[in-house]
Amino acid sequence: MTAGQRFTCSWAVVGRRTGRLTLVGDLDYDHANEINRVLVEGLEAHPGLRAVHLDCAEVAFCDSYGLAALLLAHRHVRAVGARLHLDNLQPGLTRLLELTRTLDYLTADATPSRAEQLDT
Repeated sequence: MTAGQRFTCSWAVVGRRTGRLTLVGDLDYDHANEINRVLVEGLEAHPGLRAVHLDCAEVAFCDSYGLAALLLAHRHVRAVGARLHLDNLQPGLTRLLELTRTLDYLTADATPSRAEQLDT
């Protein structure tokens, strides 16, 4: 196990059709699978969501395994017909996404629709 910050991942429904996954700590090999476990449980428990926000304000570090988890999260969210939004990206995570050319892929469809804006 790495000596990084303790990782937590929490799910909440913040509108009738909007979910939020809040990430805190190091998004690395030891913790990345937790994102998709919690995300899938949340999506299954709340069918019909149109938006899922990943709050990354407190993501301290992200390695390649964490990046793979974000890409898989995008796939899960798209599979249920929702949009993934990466909120509060920190400079280190933004830089990783830019270097790997995944920032545009993960955020290309992230502009909230009118219905999503009214749902909050």
